Amino acid sequence: MTNHSPIRFALFAATLLLAGCGEEPAPKVESRTIIVGFDGMDPVLAQKFMDQGLLPNFARLAREGSFSALETSNPPQSPVSWSSFATGADPGEHGIYDFLRRHADTYLPDFSISETRLPEDTFGLFGYDIPLSDAQIINRRQGQPFWKTVEERGGRSTVLRVPVTFPPDDIHRMLSGMGVPDLLGTQGTYTIYTTRPLGGGNTSARVVRMRPDREGLIETTIEGPVHPLKPEAGALEMPLEIRPAETNLSISVDGNDAFELAPGEWSDWVSISFSVLGVIPVDGVVRFRALEGFPRPLLYMSPIQIDPYNPVVPLSSPPDYAAKLADRHGMYHTIGMPEETWSLNEGHIPDEAFLEMEATILAEREAMFYDALDRQDSDLVIGVFVQTDRVSHMFYRGIDPQHPLYAETDETARQAIEWVYVEADRVLGETLDRMGPDDELIVISDHGFAPFRWAVNLNRWLVDEGYLVLDAGSNESDVAFASVDWSRSKAYAVGLNGLYLNRAGRESEGIVTDDEVAQLKAELSEKLVAMEHQGDTVIRRTFDGAEVYPGNENGDAPDLVIGYDSGYRASWQTTLGAVPNTLVDPNDRKWSGDHCVDPELVPGVLFTSRPNTGIQSIGDIAGYVLK
Repeated sequence: MTNHSPIRFALFAATLLLAGCGEEPAPKVESRTIIVGFDGMDPVLAQKFMDQGLLPNFARLAREGSFSALETSNPPQSPVSWSSFATGADPGEHGIYDFLRRHADTYLPDFSISETRLPEDTFGLFGYDIPLSDAQIINRRQGQPFWKTVEERGGRSTVLRVPVTFPPDDIHRMLSGMGVPDLLGTQGTYTIYTTRPLGGGNTSARVVRMRPDREGLIETTIEGPVHPLKPEAGALEMPLEIRPAETNLSISVDGNDAFELAPGEWSDWVSISFSVLGVIPVDGVVRFRALEGFPRPLLYMSPIQIDPYNPVVPLSSPPDYAAKLADRHGMYHTIGMPEETWSLNEGHIPDEAFLEMEATILAEREAMFYDALDRQDSDLVIGVFVQTDRVSHMFYRGIDPQHPLYAETDETARQAIEWVYVEADRVLGETLDRMGPDDELIVISDHGFAPFRWAVNLNRWLVDEGYLVLDAGSNESDVAFASVDWSRSKAYAVGLNGLYLNRAGRESEGIVTDDEVAQLKAELSEKLVAMEHQGDTVIRRTFDGAEVYPGNENGDAPDLVIGYDSGYRASWQTTLGAVPNTLVDPNDRKWSGDHCVDPELVPGVLFTSRPNTGIQSIGDIAGYVLK
């Protein structure tokens, strides 16, 4: 994923957001279409919990309207599915095929949803690089989302936290979802302050070693974005002090009033402001959690969220809507993927801390969504809650007896998925209570869930079968294909479901000619579906990218889409272009459920307040709303 910071240009570009002029009062509407998304809600689990009487509001909606499985996208990944939802188009048209895309000229993986294009021209002034032109944040999804069409037809749309909506569309109201970066320009870099070495080494975390003096005082820093005018100067910083206190930790940021945390406690939001040239603020907000206290303190700091009161990149439409939400409901997470799954996956926070964070984020989104419903001034209201997905990812180990971690899960872990479904039912009940007699409700998920027991190192398979060739003397390769000999390689894997041919004229060092493509894809597909592990099928189906993605105007589509069987998924190393020694590894991480498999195995859910809608796939919803 790119580490290009959006901060550099945001300080100078026109996209720094025009001063908000306030929301114009809008007349009430009599009839609304309300769409609620519960990311990752699974139809089998939903039916099970309804049968157990745990989801009375979903059961009522199914009884009075309809309930069915909803066909997901191929592959069944959130950015792909939600892009199909927004545009009514297939991936070949909207251009989002995975969380990651690869650069054909470098083979390197990058974030697929959006990109930052920095100014090309600068001039030097007193040692600083001053941009001579604006820069841009580009949403790489193609096609017009249906909420813009609603507005073109004279209606008003309120869209909250739908994935792949960064930067925000110019509509009545929007708060962007998946795609919004943290203040560093990443998708979520957290920090661990520690007095001792830590394991893990995950690139999503920054580990800061610290040493108390004789009185217990620790003086360290919070590292912010790279200096926007002088990148060679490194990151902006501010002081952080930690002292012993009655509750164990006393924390002061940038010399401001200290606050205390007991071990196991989350802080309130803490505002931080990095200064550029002493006059230009780069503002953010963070939360801390005391993991352990003195004498060997261990402190967790969340990713630095962009401050909605002074955002350095666009968060909302109109521009001041993000700040007005904070005024009405308090400070909130602004990053597009705020659930810190990697901090749990790496063992840096416990299960309880993650679930507390999920409850906080859910409450934030509820308040915003109910506010939008209560205003009754939009013809279309859409709100997406992603907690069902994140909890399912991290706690599927609690419902899957075959997962390597099942035996060591406690009652909290085993009840977590049930808890989040019950919470979703509560949100649905609140939504039903706020509906008018002429409102229509559609409840969806983008995909369901499957167990993730085994991690498949697909590039290892390609090496073993002779399709990917390593440098002489190498038996493995680090991420970004560090030890690959492209002059002899025919295929490679990047992302969660994509396999690419090293095509001449497309890849920078491609060797596969056009007349070899069809035969090579057929050969790979035949061998891949024959792969077995402990007597089980690893890959259920493959899909020819040319057939399932007609169009592919941006050139990002993979040549083959890998439809893993239940229990299997691409390894994390595969997603980033690494080649480990082993072919299949046990998934011993808490990220224990997934959906990046054959799409037939993980349909989403569809609940409607009106029967016989004719909706069968997530891509049908746009057309249904606009008919």
